[in-house]
Amino acid sequence: MKFVLSILTYFIIIPSLWAQDISKLVVPCAVPFYRELDFTVGDWQVFHKSTGKIAGYDRIGRTLRGCAIQQSWISLDDHFSSPYVPFRMNGKSLTAFNGTEWVQLWVDNQAGVQVLKGGPEKDQFILRSEENIGDYEYMLIWQRQDDGTLVNIHQRRKNVAAEKGEWQILYEWLYVKNLNQDLFPEEE
Repeated sequence: MKFVLSILTYFIIIPSLWAQDISKLVVPCAVPFYRELDFTVGDWQVFHKSTGKIAGYDRIGRTLRGCAIQQSWISLDDHFSSPYVPFRMNGKSLTAFNGTEWVQLWVDNQAGVQVLKGGPEKDQFILRSEENIGDYEYMLIWQRQDDGTLVNIHQRRKNVAAEKGEWQILYEWLYVKNLNQDLFPEEE
């Protein structure tokens, strides 16, 4: 039986593969601008930059054959906690290049949803909210450090009518590669 399958494979499947013009094959997301956010890919331990205390874990990876970046965040402290919610925040994002700019959809277990857009600016990768969320606009900044770590800053400012307030830092985190993969907790 194995012999018959081998013969069929050789005479039916192999010639059909040869018939394809390999020079016309396309890998849609292999062009360089789809790799602008690759520096964030990895398993990360995340620390509050000001105190050095651990804030959480973030697993960031490429998905959909390189066409998107998927993030899975797990909080280990109460930075985002509400007295009315009995569990810590976990969230996920999907970020992709739409041909003009990068678009991120963030969703978390605290009913938070954000759509951010942007891309590289000088030595930073900046995403901004297109629409206000509760009278605030948001900005998320990623920046590579020389030692291989990342700094992630999330800010917001009041944006009502023509008045724009000062930017307030919601968090400033230091991302350090998670060398012990067992430290990352299983997803919920």
